[in-house]
Amino acid sequence: MSRTIHSSTLAKLASNTFQTALLVKVDFSTPLYITDNAHDITYGGNVYQAGGHFLGLSDIKETADLKVGTATILMSGVEQTYIAAMLAGTYLNRQVLVNRVVLENGAIVGDPIIAFDGRIAHFSIADTNGSSQVQLTVAGHWADFEGKKGRVSNDNSQQSVFSGDLGMQFSAQLVRNISWGR
Repeated sequence: MSRTIHSSTLAKLASNTFQTALLVKVDFSTPLYITDNAHDITYGGNVYQAGGHFLGLSDIKETADLKVGTATILMSGVEQTYIAAMLAGTYLNRQVLVNRVVLENGAIVGDPIIAFDGRIAHFSIADTNGSSQVQLTVAGHWADFEGKKGRVSNDNSQQSVFSGDLGMQFSAQLVRNISWGR
C-alpha cells in the first residue's frame, strides 16, 4: 500500500479548514459504493451514495507487529440488497476498500488515502423493533493464511463425500505423527 499523500491533500490538511469523508467500496457481484458524507461523492467514475446506509466503521489500527488487521463496518439493514447478498452466501472473501478523502466545497482534494483494504470474513444481522443493521467483519488478505483447507482425514468426512467407502474407517486409531523421508 502506498504511503504517499498527494501534495494538494497535504496542503489542505495543513490549512485546518477541511472536511473528510469515507468512501467504502464492497465488491459484490454488483459493487456497492457508500459514503458517510452528507452528499453523494463521485470518484473514479463511481457514485458513492450518501443515503444513510453506511452507519459506521470501527477504529482501524496499524501496528508494526505482524498480525492481521481487522475492521467492522456497520450498515443499515433497511436496504434489502445487503441482506440478500449476505444470505445468498455471495459475500465471503469479497474485497472491501475504505478510502478517506479530504473535501473542499464537496469536491475531493488530491487523491484518496487508503484507510483499509481487506476481505469480508463474516457478517451478522441484528434486527430489533426499531432498526435493522448488518455488521461486516473485514480482515486483511492474510487473514486465512494459516487456515486449513480441504477435508478432514476421518471417516465422517470420507462418508459425506464417498458414501460406503471404508478407506478412513480406522483413521482415528492411527493418530500419530508420521515422519516422512527417514
